[in-house]
Amino acid sequence: MTPTRPRPFTRLKKLATALEKAEADQATARDALHDAILKHLRARSAPPGKIAAHTPYDRNWIGELGRRAEIPALRGPRAVGPPPKYDPEVQAAALAELDQLTAVWERAEGAIERTRPLVHKEIVAEYEAGATPEEMSAHVPYDRNWIGEIARSASTKRHRESRSS
Repeated sequence: MTPTRPRPFTRLKKLATALEKAEADQATARDALHDAILKHLRARSAPPGKIAAHTPYDRNWIGELGRRAEIPALRGPRAVGPPPKYDPEVQAAALAELDQLTAVWERAEGAIERTRPLVHKEIVAEYEAGATPEEMSAHVPYDRNWIGEIARSASTKRHRESRSS
């Protein structure tokens, strides 16, 4: 009988760390993008529709971000003053900044989309090698229930045999 040793989960830890870093990078990029959107809504640098065209959000979500930040509306019953006149140079600079921040956000999102399947594949490999979801949950940003779902949905081995009574 072989002694029971804890599994090292080296590759799984490395991939989980990469996924957590990618998620943190995306959160940082999202916060920077939201800050820039709010800055340009407050400064009236560009109309909300054009801001939406240069971000991953639609016009309605841009309006929601503005409402949450208590930025006065351009139209409707809560509108303050006449509609603004947009300077083409200021508008171009604002939209260029939003394009740049959107590209950073999309790169961060792409890193997550590339890393997550590798983590899931490693979870399945460890599961098929005999590791339990409880053991793996200490090394990944998922709880044991989600690890079990991932492993069982993709695994061809270790399915419970049905009870025949």
